[in-house]
Amino acid sequence: MKRPDLSYETPLWQQSGVFVFGVDEAGRGCLAGPVCAAVACWEPLDVLPVDVRDSKQMTEAQREACFEPVKEKAFAYGVGFASCSEIDRWNIVKANCLALARAIESALQMLQSRNQGTDKFVFLVDGNYPLVSHARFFVGHSEYAQEFPLAQALFKKGFQEICVVKGDSKVFSIASASVLAKVSRDRHMHELDRAFPGYEFAAHKGYSTAKHVALLRELGPCSEHRKTFAPVTEAMALFPQA
Repeated sequence: MKRPDLSYETPLWQQSGVFVFGVDEAGRGCLAGPVCAAVACWEPLDVLPVDVRDSKQMTEAQREACFEPVKEKAFAYGVGFASCSEIDRWNIVKANCLALARAIESALQMLQSRNQGTDKFVFLVDGNYPLVSHARFFVGHSEYAQEFPLAQALFKKGFQEICVVKGDSKVFSIASASVLAKVSRDRHMHELDRAFPGYEFAAHKGYSTAKHVALLRELGPCSEHRKTFAPVTEAMALFPQA
């Protein structure tokens, strides 16, 4: 299996004062639980310090083994969530951008704690949708703006965003973010499994597996189900008094 490399980051690092962040998300297609986004920034590298790949191509044990090393060795990182109620309110695409805005704010706080000013920022985003640019909606939103003082300054100054299709299998920084997002969300789903044991969230992580859908139709949705997603909406109709 091809490993991600540094071919995208290296020419960017050769520019002066550039912070390069990989961006990825996890849980967008689930029926339950939050969506999670993560960003990861590395100092210039010659060799890969952690054996990360597209998190979907790694086993759970492999992802877990890489999670702490990424957090320890990355120059800065951030993880953010958007809840199922926020997903239902805004739709999954916008909620993904909200989670990303929170991840970026967290990473900027880490940079600030290291006395690193905001020079030039480049975001390498998995896929073909400019998530960072669309996160502006929440960074400037009257209801959410107080969450994002550092991100507001970043958006005012500007940044570069590069979308890379299948970037989590090509770009080391994106693969790092992929592991952070996936493991963070999976751990959260284990917590939800303890809170709502009948749904087996620890096994399927909220995805639309046959078992999950069967339990959903048997038990009805819980508060962590995304009520605007079709299988959940259909299950709600079976429990009109719920």
